[in-house]
Parts: sequence; structure tokens; C-alpha cells
Amino acid sequence: MRNLVVALALVVASAVGALVAGCKAKGSGKPKVVVSIFPIYDLTRRIAGDRLEVVLVLPPGKSEHGYDPTPKEIARLEGARLGVAVGLDLDAWVEGIMKSAGGVPRMVHLGKHVSTLPIDVTPIGEDEAHDHDDHGEGDGHDDHDGHDGHDDHDGHDDHDGHDGHDDRVGKPAEPAKPAPGPAAPGDRAGHGHGARGAPDPHFWLDPQRAARVVEVLVAELSTLDPAGAEVFARNGAALAAELDELDARIEARARTWSKRTIVTFHGSFTYYAARYGLRIAAVIEPLPGKEPTPQYVAEVLAAIRRGQAAALFSEPQLDRRPAEVIAAEGKLPLGELDPVGGLPGRDSYAALLGWNTEQLAKVLE
Repeated sequence: MRNLVVALALVVASAVGALVAGCKAKGSGKPKVVVSIFPIYDLTRRIAGDRLEVVLVLPPGKSEHGYDPTPKEIARLEGARLGVAVGLDLDAWVEGIMKSAGGVPRMVHLGKHVSTLPIDVTPIGEDEAHDHDDHGEGDGHDDHDGHDGHDDHDGHDDHDGHDGHDDRVGKPAEPAKPAPGPAAPGDRAGHGHGARGAPDPHFWLDPQRAARVVEVLVAELSTLDPAGAEVFARNGAALAAELDELDARIEARARTWSKRTIVTFHGSFTYYAARYGLRIAAVIEPLPGKEPTPQYVAEVLAAIRRGQAAALFSEPQLDRRPAEVIAAEGKLPLGELDPVGGLPGRDSYAALLGWNTEQLAKVLE
């Protein structure tokens, strides 16, 4: 009897193992696309429709700066045929994770194809404070400042043929401040995300640049799945129209704001501010996750006083305590802005930008 039980157990185990292996081999049957962060993931899945399996790498609520995945999270990426990253030193970790999952497929680095603005973490000086009228309307001018959005850190070839020029950005936005003078505390001598003067990678926070991203994604997904090119083009056109409407809604809301100056946690809202005529008086952490020096905190507080900032904003992915200390010291309201989203109430690209706009409206109107 004991031998019979053992034999039956072996048969059952073998059958279950074969079933699991078959399911693993079969999978969804669709080409898999891996996307590093939520806002780009949401745009990608909208374009892909039901033709592709689109997988998000960074779990909502986690910081895009130095993400460390679990083995289970790595396993989800196995078999990917296309990787989509921001580039510009924001998410270089995604290729390391994909190597751990069995190999790096063809990669597209979107930062190569979108016009960029430079990071500036320098607190505003006295001259700048006098040169701006905090109660006037921003002109929304975006001069592109000569950057071509090129990312030299990918080691892979993107082949959609785009040159990085953004033809959709027609409404002017306030130019980003130049970055003269010595490096900010914690600066990496001009190299990498967070370094003053480097391209800011958070370009998705401008809906018009997001529309450029849609164009690139349509081309990339069509290369991956030529039979779905018509579907991708149709979905991309609908999404681009939605982004235009979103941009118009935010622009109309921003025009009602009587205040224009804010303090952000790190340099993630350059594009939103430029698009909608806001001024960032200072950044709390020049390098995300690295506590600012006492000297830098003093400079931030001085900039807050000079610029008459309306509020300071923390971010849900980063430690809130430095923002709390500076807000209390500077006697500023403390709000929250989210550059990445994926959380409840921010579970789509449009919802993310709408949520941030509402947080700003609470203190700027």
C-alpha cells in the first residue's frame, strides 16, 4: 500500500509539473514589452491595446532612484522582446534587472527623442527674485535651450529614425534658469541625474513632450509587431488627442493662479513649471535620497524668503522629513507632488497630471 501511495504521488507531481511548465512556456502568447516607470508604462499600454503584454518594472510607490527588485519582480520580465526606458541617467538599473531576468532585448531610450531642459538646483538669487513678478501670469514659453535630448549611456541602438526634435511644442513656456557658478552641494561635477546642468529626465510631466513620446512608442511597437501597426497608429492618435485636451485643461487652470513660486523636493518638475509658467525657487535635495548639507539648507531658506514661495512640496517616493524641517523653518505650507504615480487616484497618466495640478491649485489660487 505504501508503494502505491508513493507511486500515485509521483504521478500527480509529474502531471502538475508538466502543467506548470506548459503554462510557463505558453505564457500570454503575446510579445512582451518591459517599461521602467509608471507614466511611460501607462502610455505604452494604451498604445499596445490587447496586442502586446506590457509589464511595469518599478512598483508604484517605489523611488525610480536606485530601485532594487525582488527575485519575483525580476522573474516577471523573463522573455521580454522590447525594453522601454527614460534614459538620461534616471533608470539605468532597468537593463541590469533585465539581464538578471535572462537578457536585455532591444532597448529604446526615450530621452534621445525628446527635447530636454537642464537641471538647475541652484536656489534663486536676489537678482532673480527682483526680476520676477510672483503675481503675474507665466507666459508658458519653452525655448528648448539648445539641448537635443541625446543620451550617451544606453549602449543600444534605437532605430525609429527620429532626431529628437519636438514639433508639437508650440505654446511658449518660461525658460529654465541657467546654471552658472559652483556646483550645488552634493553635485556630481556635472555628471548624472541630479547634477546641475545635466538634462532633466522628467520630461513626461509636460503633456506635449508626452505626445512626442507617443509618436516614438508607436514606431517602436510597430517595429516589434508589424501586423499591429495600424492598431498602434490608431491608438496613438487617440492618445495624442487626449494629451492635447489634458494640456489645454491644465493651462486654463494654471492661468487662474495668482501665485507662481514653489519649492520642490528634487528637480523633477522642471518641465511642468516651464510649461505652465511656474517658478521653482529652490530644490530641497539636489541629489534624490541624499540629505542636503546645513549650508545648502540655509541657502534654500534664504531663497524661500527672497522668492516669497507659496508652498513647499515633498514627494511620496522619498523621505518626507527634510521637507518637513525646511517647511517648518521657512513657515511654508507643506504639500505633496508626485512625479511618477501609479498609486490610487494617480493610476493613469492623465490622472497623475490632474492630481498634481490639484495639489498646486490648493496653494497657488
